[in-house]
Amino acid sequence: MGIMKGSKLIGAVLALFCIVTIVWLSCTKVGTNPNTCNGVICDNGAFCHVDTFTKKPKCICPTGFEGPNCGTAQVTKYLGTWKMMQIIAGSDSLGFVKDTSYYTVNLTKTATPTTFFITNLSGNKYYNNIICTMDSVNSGVFTIDTISAYHMLFDHYRMMYGFGYITSNDTFIRADLGTKHLSATSNWINDTMVLMMTRP
Repeated sequence: MGIMKGSKLIGAVLALFCIVTIVWLSCTKVGTNPNTCNGVICDNGAFCHVDTFTKKPKCICPTGFEGPNCGTAQVTKYLGTWKMMQIIAGSDSLGFVKDTSYYTVNLTKTATPTTFFITNLSGNKYYNNIICTMDSVNSGVFTIDTISAYHMLFDHYRMMYGFGYITSNDTFIRADLGTKHLSATSNWINDTMVLMMTRP
C-alpha cells in the first residue's frame, strides 16, 4: 500500500516536472532570444521589427529620428551658429550679379523634429523664424518655406523658392534661394542667390 502511494507521488512529481519543463522551453524569455524584439527598447515612438532577411530585430524610426534605438533627432546636425556667404548668382538687374554678403545666421529648433528655423537671413535681424523642412527620406536635404517668411513682405521682399543640403560630415550647408524685391523705381527685381554656410 505504501509502495503504491510512493509510486503515485513520484509519478505526480515527474508529471509536474515534465509540464513545467515543456512550458519553460516553449516560452520566449525577455533578452534570451536575439531573433525577437523581446528586450529591445525603441525611443521616440519607434517600434521594433525583425528584419525578414537578416532575422535580426531593429527599431523602425519615425520621420525625424535616427540611430540604433531612434534616440537621435536628425535636425541636430543643422542646429547652431553658421557663417554665411550669400552670393547673387543671377538678377534682373545686372548691377547686382555677383554681389556677395557675409554675415552670421543661427539655425534653431522648432516644435517638430523635422524642421528648423533660420534667423538673421540676409543679415537682417528681423528676418527670423524662417522654417526649413527636412526631406522625409533624406534628412540631409531640406526646403525653405516661403510662406513662413510673410513678415518680409513689409519690406517688399519675397522668397519665391528655396532648397538646400548639408554635407555628410555636417560642416557645410549649401542652399539656393529665389527672391523678389521692389526697387527704388517700383519695379520688381528677381534674384537667384547661393547661400553657403560653414561652422565658425
